[in-house]
Amino acid sequence: MAMITTPGVRELSRRANLMPRSAIREIMTLAAGRGDVIHLEVGEPDFGTPDHIIERTCTEIRGGATRYTGNAGRETLRATIAAHVSRRVGIEISSDRVIVTVGAIGALFTALMAVLDSGDEVLLPDPGWPNYESITVLAGGCPLRYRLSASNDFLPDPDDIAKRIGPKTKAILVNSPGNPTGGVFPLDVVRAIGAIAERTGVYVISDEIYENIVFDGARHFSFLAHTPEDRVFFISGASKSYAMTGWRLGWLVCPTDTVAVATKLQEPIVSCAPAPSQAAAEAALVGPQDLVESSRRVFERRRDIFLELLGPTGLIAGHPRGAFYGLVKIPNWYPSALAFARSLVIEHGVAVVPGDTFGPSTERMLRVAFTVEDGQLREGLRRLAEAIGG
Repeated sequence: MAMITTPGVRELSRRANLMPRSAIREIMTLAAGRGDVIHLEVGEPDFGTPDHIIERTCTEIRGGATRYTGNAGRETLRATIAAHVSRRVGIEISSDRVIVTVGAIGALFTALMAVLDSGDEVLLPDPGWPNYESITVLAGGCPLRYRLSASNDFLPDPDDIAKRIGPKTKAILVNSPGNPTGGVFPLDVVRAIGAIAERTGVYVISDEIYENIVFDGARHFSFLAHTPEDRVFFISGASKSYAMTGWRLGWLVCPTDTVAVATKLQEPIVSCAPAPSQAAAEAALVGPQDLVESSRRVFERRRDIFLELLGPTGLIAGHPRGAFYGLVKIPNWYPSALAFARSLVIEHGVAVVPGDTFGPSTERMLRVAFTVEDGQLREGLRRLAEAIGG
């Protein structure tokens, strides 16, 4: 009698297994089940979406804003985004270049998927948001790092970037204001990187989600205005400036000749961004803008608390001039930043993000988010300094 054999179970996706897991989510999960934890790990505003946005969205939902839109988003929102971006960056942007996405992460995914083939290289910042590397790996690309040095306020060296570009390099990913660094690129750096893209033919993929959150009188300079139009992808969204993280609504401004590919990518991934969230984003952009400035002032005040309490200890790495994060050095005697962050939650009731999730250069650091009210921030920083011994 012939034996019947059962075929072996097929292996899971190698790309998915290679994708690094973000320690941000790991710490959030660890902290979520504990009562007395001060949350300095979460990168979102701690205040709610403004009432006028919610009210207009509810009206639109009752009026039928619950159906599919086109892959690129509803036309009125694309036109509103184009007008908004045009005002912000000082150049005219056509609505035809705008793709509405599920969060800024959707815009990043679309941009990278639009340009990468298997084996293509992407220059990523070190330190940088871990999802940059994850998306690159999923797209079959090869992530290569360029250094953002704490001694240089976490600004890139354009000459160093230029030296790293090879025949397989497809894109340079930039992020200003920066997560986790708080670095804000000056105009000369922005122009220099734009010139590299023009000279070499690589794309610039610019994550500018924190564009409205800058301090010390600094100005945000967009790569969209200082890179050739056919070389730059611009990414932003409603999450940070309008306290709309959970609405999951972002946007991508593409080079004209990539719009068809970027639009096509929406279909197998999300079809389209949720119609109610699109209505909410339109309400945010056309409505009162006072929240944008008032929240910026709140985050600047909290940044000042961070500098006031930890500056004298010598623990701060760099001087945050934007976004709502700061980096803190940890003692060499701890085995890793992740181990330190775990113990900080368990033993001291403070949640922060280990720096090793952002890249090798910050493996002995922690990221602190200024996204809780002032009193809690002071207490969280006090506990952090005590745990470190500062």
